[in-house]
Amino acid sequence: MRIAFDVHGTLDDDEDGLLKSIYNEMVKHSLHPDLDVEVFIISGPSKKQIEKELDKLGIDHKHVTILSVVDWLEEKGVKMWTDKNGDRWCDDSLWWKSKGDMCRKYKIDQIFDDHIGYKANMPSSTKFILWHGCSKVKGE
Repeated sequence: MRIAFDVHGTLDDDEDGLLKSIYNEMVKHSLHPDLDVEVFIISGPSKKQIEKELDKLGIDHKHVTILSVVDWLEEKGVKMWTDKNGDRWCDDSLWWKSKGDMCRKYKIDQIFDDHIGYKANMPSSTKFILWHGCSKVKGE
């Protein structure tokens, strides 16, 4: 199983800790040689920024694959701009498509994300779980 988690509005908005518990259990399973589990973080900012944010949240990320929407798009030559806060942006249609493309490439089975905008571009093989903190899970 390949499972992915978003950071912004998802892992960082997990007031009761349920999603972090799921994340931690999946990371433990990924370390077990007899289990076929891989854990991914798929989030917007650069990988370096995601790592800093995970550290600040106290979320261990040593044994997971971190994928950045910004890095992914820049590697593909997408024209991006920086806002006054230093955040990187691009055309919305390219941004919303990116996580689906990453899930397709990395064969992600399940992703937890707080924004429904990504769902339309997910491959049919990826279960999209809309997460809105405080243990409120809505899936398809």
